[in-house]
Amino acid sequence: MHSQEANDLEVTKFLKSFDFMRLGQAVNKGQWQSAAMTVQRVSKTAKALGLDIFERPLTGLRQAINRKDDVGAKQALSIVISKRVMLLKKGEQHGEF
Repeated sequence: MHSQEANDLEVTKFLKSFDFMRLGQAVNKGQWQSAAMTVQRVSKTAKALGLDIFERPLTGLRQAINRKDDVGAKQALSIVISKRVMLLKKGEQHGEF
């Protein structure tokens, strides 16, 4: 398999993973420890895949989680989710996903 195809497959798998759902549930329920562990895992995976688009929003989300800032965490989460949806739509339009 071509290296770019393999990377696209990994990006698709990441974007469609349940980690985003888990992150949303943890933030919405105020489960800060679970949210912190999940955002750490998502950040690590995004960085490994070269998805720099997530760096700033995930940093903001991590900071809000550390402060246990419910409103700030939900706002940062909405940015993360919108970036995820944007990438998924972009991939579908180009036939990558």
